[in-house]
Amino acid sequence: MKLLLVASFGGHWVQLKRISELLDGHEKTYVTTSNNLVQGSAHSIGDFSVREFYKGLIQFPKALKIIKKTQPDVVISTGAAPGVLLLFAAFILGKKTIWIDSIANSKRLSLSGRISCLFSSRVLTQWPELARGRVQYLGRLL
Repeated sequence: MKLLLVASFGGHWVQLKRISELLDGHEKTYVTTSNNLVQGSAHSIGDFSVREFYKGLIQFPKALKIIKKTQPDVVISTGAAPGVLLLFAAFILGKKTIWIDSIANSKRLSLSGRISCLFSSRVLTQWPELARGRVQYLGRLL
């Protein structure tokens, strides 16, 4: 299975890398907001916040290009706004998508996570008390 793993650099990236270690046996490509790309197959995209989503719209063609080029079976993101952008591009192109909300969000799903609920195939939380509606708790991932 071909996976596209997306996260902003920093804490979201650390969480994504930990989760990716559990996905051995799959072809993995990464997208991050850092110019210091990871080993292997990786792409970069500019960083922005959900509250500045108009900055993300400028990058939407690049997000579509990444999805078309990599042809993933599933796109997984741990956040933040650039992850939402890639998930939306994947959704438009008919790909399966998974949003995994940060373990740091113990009281409320992140704004990016709430937006992802509108179109992601699955939205996962790492806190059982936050699971409701489309948001699922399948156990602790980190």
